[in-house]
Amino acid sequence: MDFNYYYNEVMHHEWVIANNRGGYSMGCGNFVNKRKYNGLLIAGGRNLKRTHIVQAQEIKVRWRSKEVYLDSNNYAECIYPDGYEHIVKTWFRPFPTVVYSSIPKSDEFVVVKEIKMHPTKNIVKVTFINCCSTAVELEIRPKFSLRDHHSVNHPEIWDNTVTVFMKGENSTASFNRLDTGITGYIAAPGAQIREEKIIFRNVFYPADSMRGYDAAESVISPCIINLSLQEGEEAYILYSDEPVENTEKISKEIEKRYAKSIYPKDHPKGCRPKYSLGKISFTDENLFTVKKYPDILSDIFDTFLLKDDIVAGFPWFSAWGRDTMISMKALLYTGNLTLYLKILDKYGKKLQKGILPNVFGEGGEGTNYNSIDAALWFAVRTGDVYPLIKDEKIKSGLFGYLSEIIGNYALNKILPFFTDEDGLLEIKTGDDALTWMDAKVYNKPVTPRWGKPVEINALWYNALKIFESAAAEAGKKSFKLKYISFSLKDIKTLINKIERSSQKFVFNGHIADRIENNVPIDEFRPNVLIATSLPYKLWPEDAVRNSFRIAEEELLTPYGLRTLTPRNSSFKKKFIGNHTQLDMAYHQGTVWAWLLGPFVETFVFLNKKKLKKSEIRNAVDMYVDRLKQGILKGHISSVAEVWDGDNPHFPKGCPAQAWSIAALITAEHIFDKIEAGK
Repeated sequence: MDFNYYYNEVMHHEWVIANNRGGYSMGCGNFVNKRKYNGLLIAGGRNLKRTHIVQAQEIKVRWRSKEVYLDSNNYAECIYPDGYEHIVKTWFRPFPTVVYSSIPKSDEFVVVKEIKMHPTKNIVKVTFINCCSTAVELEIRPKFSLRDHHSVNHPEIWDNTVTVFMKGENSTASFNRLDTGITGYIAAPGAQIREEKIIFRNVFYPADSMRGYDAAESVISPCIINLSLQEGEEAYILYSDEPVENTEKISKEIEKRYAKSIYPKDHPKGCRPKYSLGKISFTDENLFTVKKYPDILSDIFDTFLLKDDIVAGFPWFSAWGRDTMISMKALLYTGNLTLYLKILDKYGKKLQKGILPNVFGEGGEGTNYNSIDAALWFAVRTGDVYPLIKDEKIKSGLFGYLSEIIGNYALNKILPFFTDEDGLLEIKTGDDALTWMDAKVYNKPVTPRWGKPVEINALWYNALKIFESAAAEAGKKSFKLKYISFSLKDIKTLINKIERSSQKFVFNGHIADRIENNVPIDEFRPNVLIATSLPYKLWPEDAVRNSFRIAEEELLTPYGLRTLTPRNSSFKKKFIGNHTQLDMAYHQGTVWAWLLGPFVETFVFLNKKKLKKSEIRNAVDMYVDRLKQGILKGHISSVAEVWDGDNPHFPKGCPAQAWSIAALITAEHIFDKIEAGK
């Protein structure tokens, strides 16, 4: 692999590190910010309110008689300065690390930069290591943004906004924006900090421009941080949203977080005091061993974990009920039962008429309940863990939540969906988009899926079976909610109805996406595989096998499954354009990585008695190979949300998505089950 190939694979992909408050640091492999969300410190606050504090740093290195800039900005017509050209290699994991050198490259000039984040505080540590043959001086300008992470500062903002810079003791400082009260803090042990304000005007974000959003802003630097490093020395800067009282203690806590991390084989870990460029690998080989792959997936998944929830994706998603319920299965595979139960209890307490919150809005604003499947996924996740729970109080609480879901879904007629006479759940015609295919344009669903969607009714069936089993275990036969009463006999009757009615979905030998007006809609989508991957099965194996065959031929790509067969006239080849255009394509052919999970689970269900364990392992590995190799070779930091529907290559949408990683963890867990003979 030559450098140009490496550059294309790594430099434009994005890295992300995060804490358990939803705060994060995010950027590209070339350290040129391409979107408004990229930055060194985006602080996580109450109810996942995120505040963009530090956008970047200007880094000037004085070495011998030369001055070299190691940073770059996007502007509308150029990238300046040329710091990205000094990058020899960037590593994404376990934290972003970059090696800079001279042009041409030489061991005489080597500087290493590391970016790490505190596990529980909004503090980022940027470390510089002098691996040069002589001393160097660093002149660093922190670039503050001090805004909500969804917005940009208009180019003239700093000309009309009052700011206050204050130097503290022991090489600390703060910078406050008075109109919003947002403050950023600096702690740079051993450094000299002097006030000198400048504005970087009209910084350009091409990724936001492509999406039709405001894409230019100005950021402000109130000071210069001077560091002198002898050969082999290192120094660090802490950026925070609150005063750092004990820099040494905070630094040690950050280092402890990464003490047991898995490093790529040519990483500069332990490079002190010298790192030779000859140690860097540019061959197309794995930087991590295959044996460590499950642990790396677990580490990546930890990026999304909060104290009591899961961030759906970085950078712009908060906690989404549906995404959390689908993603949290990975917590069982990674051994985090405590968080799993904490999440179930949190969401159970938020149930309204049996419906689970679909979105917890940032800062407590925008929370909504426009989902039919989130609560059903809650039931399935409860079923996954129910036999493992020994605490009867916890079981009782979960059973209460299940009762509220089942009673309302079965009998509450004022919801935007209802249980029909045939036992199937039907979505009422209207302006709601209640399934996971929830994109709306001009307040109208792009893929409304009115009627009886296949995965919704498979989830409904599974929820009923789980409730039936839990009720039998508890010895309960009648249930009374605040305004609804039903019996275990009613539930058994519903289950029998669904088992008979489910055959309506079988059309031309395969399973249809939904039923409208009692007619199966032959619009082939991956929702069928979501349905067939669930624990309790509804359809004959031949119908499942035919559906899987079509999905493998028409939907499967190396990065996930298309959301619509290319045979359909509504198929969209590319996920590109402004917000409206993106929503039009979101579920009309665009590839989603999370769908690899149900695809692989359906494959194993169909073949666990027909193929050898080694054959199943090889097949599953083949389905996820492209993403797996991207992680093992160090090309990607996480797994994105979506790809283009036609010949997908570059990741699109959210650059790091929780349920995408959960799908890969599911694939690895299936290997474990195969090995155990389960």
